[in-house]
Amino acid sequence: MKTKTLIPEYDPRDDLLAELSETINSLTEENAFLKDKISIGQFNASEIEKIDIEETLVNLREQVRLLEINNQALIDSRNYFQHQTAEVMKSRNYWEKLAKRQKALLNGGSNA
Repeated sequence: MKTKTLIPEYDPRDDLLAELSETINSLTEENAFLKDKISIGQFNASEIEKIDIEETLVNLREQVRLLEINNQALIDSRNYFQHQTAEVMKSRNYWEKLAKRQKALLNGGSNA
């Protein structure tokens, strides 16, 4: 008798997809950095103010990135617990129906 394995088969396209995703993320970050540099360069301010603005932008982008990661983790966690709750409710409903049938049989009812 054959048993199923839980390990998915290796697909080399997954490596390519991961590499392309990393490239896209890197280019997106670089694009945002260059846009910031252009914006700061066009801003009429002293060099010290421009440095402060650049540091603020870098910090805010990092905060946004971390908040997006945390938000996704919360969404994933919520979805997991909602799924688990649905499974528990299905199980509870099954056992409740079974208990009602058994109770009806014990009470002499034939309508179970």
